[in-house]
Amino acid sequence: MTHRILIVEDTPTIATVQKHIAVSCGYEADIAQSLAQAQVLISEHHYFCAVVDFILPDAPNGEAIPVTVNAEIPTIVMTGNIDKRTRETVDKYPIIDYITKENKQAYQYLKKQLTRLPRNETVKVLVVEDSRHSRLYISNLLYRHKYQVLEAKDGVEALEVLQQNPDISVIIADNEMPRMNGDELCVEIRRLYSNEDKVIIGVSGSDSPHLSARFLKSGANDYLRKPFNAEEFYCRLSLNVDMLDQIATIKLQANTDYLTKLPNRRYFFEQAKKFQKIRAINNQASQVSMIDIDHFKRINDDYGHDAGDDVLVALAKVFDKFFSEQLLARLGGEEFVIYFNSNDEQENSKQLEQFRKYIELNSRSFTQHNIQFTVSVGFVSMQENEIDELLKDADKKLYKAKELGRNRVVL
Repeated sequence: MTHRILIVEDTPTIATVQKHIAVSCGYEADIAQSLAQAQVLISEHHYFCAVVDFILPDAPNGEAIPVTVNAEIPTIVMTGNIDKRTRETVDKYPIIDYITKENKQAYQYLKKQLTRLPRNETVKVLVVEDSRHSRLYISNLLYRHKYQVLEAKDGVEALEVLQQNPDISVIIADNEMPRMNGDELCVEIRRLYSNEDKVIIGVSGSDSPHLSARFLKSGANDYLRKPFNAEEFYCRLSLNVDMLDQIATIKLQANTDYLTKLPNRRYFFEQAKKFQKIRAINNQASQVSMIDIDHFKRINDDYGHDAGDDVLVALAKVFDKFFSEQLLARLGGEEFVIYFNSNDEQENSKQLEQFRKYIELNSRSFTQHNIQFTVSVGFVSMQENEIDELLKDADKKLYKAKELGRNRVVL
């Protein structure tokens, strides 16, 4: 979905730069050079957010700000200066942020904010606070920046909410609460989740000089003393969520095959070993399949390595179509592996046969090179604690399929 942004700016060069930034962030942008033009556009369109100049020809004292705010458009204010009077005017309104047009850094910061807003819609934040007033205040700050918000009255309830919503990314926890304090909650959360999984931000109105250190030593990522400045709250929150994004990106790059975008060998072994432990405890059989493209060297020799890469990428899409619920990976070269979540041996082998046949009948249409190819498949179902042994047996079945003439599934 493309988001629409309203840019209210009377200087054409600045408006052009702002529009370029917005478009580069994926927005569709409209420009108004006056408050009157902005009001017309607001009546005609629904806006995801707005960037509003403080001084306009028909609104010299920030009168455009309440217009976008009252229209429930999340608003970023940009101004040439931020003197005391301007700051007092800006602070009266629940805006997303204000940015001074002092230097190039201001526009880089604007780009960050425009990138964050759509992302925030997918980020769940749990507010843990026994004071209803404080809980509502923090929640409203989060809603303003488009975060998904959940609430809990104390640490015990927070753990219950966290169990029901494991995709929560950030926990903002007060310290002084009944049943379980904030620093105790930190310890319990860190027993279940690492810093790479969830951010914890501690807050407290206590004057204790040691509380911030206690929070951080208990596993919190950050700490704010109440009453805190909303601007600082947003900066700290954004930096912590950015950190989670960066960690997730690094993990994805480390665990993803660069060409096919399927999980790589490293990720497969990490996950399969976890599954194996559960299967071993429950005395369940594990089911694994090894798949290899027939005569792949010939494809590279006849059509070139670029064509061979196209075949691998196309095959990865077929894997995702047939086995999206299973643990998939490219082990290397033209060799792939599937670890089945299901224990239904008959259904899994049937699905492998359908996959093999689909490739045989349709592979010529997969790439622009019109290359006809097939795959050989080895499949095993057995009780075995070690994933390496499972793969060895599946590999034997795969080579049996090759010996029998290729383009077949051997069980």
